[in-house]
Parts: sequence; C-alpha cells; structure tokens
Amino acid sequence: MKKEEQLFWKFGKDFPKGTVLFREGELGRDMFIIQKGKVQVRKKVGTTEKVLAEFSDGEFFGEMALLMGMDRSATVEVIEDSKILVVSPDTFESLLKGNIEIALKMLKKMASRLRALDERLETAILEAQKKGE
Repeated sequence: MKKEEQLFWKFGKDFPKGTVLFREGELGRDMFIIQKGKVQVRKKVGTTEKVLAEFSDGEFFGEMALLMGMDRSATVEVIEDSKILVVSPDTFESLLKGNIEIALKMLKKMASRLRALDERLETAILEAQKKGE
C-alpha cells in the first residue's frame, strides 16, 4: 500500500458535493488536505459572499485554525465529490515530524499564498490612491 493510501485509510473521508466543511466564524482545529476533488472558499464581504479561491488535488486549507487556534476566516464547501484528509493538531505534528517533504511543501505553499496576498494588497492600495488623486 502506498503512503498516500495509508494516510487516506487512516485520516481520509469521502465528502459529497454540497458538503459545507466549515463556516466563517466557527471555531475549528482541523486542517484539510484534498487527495482528490475540489472545494470552494468563500468569505462574506459586506452583505454578499465572494469566492476567494478554489482548491483541488494536493492542496490544503484550514491551517490557520490548526496552527493559531483562530476562528474560521472563510466558509469552505465541497463543489465536486472529494476524498479529503482531516488532520487534527496532534496528527499534524506527527505528520510533519515523520515527513520533512510535507513540511517543506506546506511552507512553500504558505509563502506563495502570503506573496499573492501582498501583491493583491499593493494593487488595492494603488487603486485607492488613484481614486483619491
């Protein structure tokens, strides 16, 4: 049995399309790794809900709640039948200790997300400055 199959057997769950994994503002401790499928990340902005991202095979989400004990910053819904690893804080720690490749992959992805956020913030500031001139 491959390592991925072992992980799914131990921590994986099948989630049908339409399942809401968590809602913005809820307390959460688990993070999720998509083995196969797709989810949509949405956030309330004023009175509407905006799609922030869609994640698919190999991507992870929910790490802020796991690492920092924060409430969920967005709502995540399964938009295609999915196989997803549900990772608790204890599991996360042992997973990282036992597999440095996973830790490095996650750090790179988190750095990439932070960089993209910086770029969006810079664009928003420049647009606001142009409107103010």
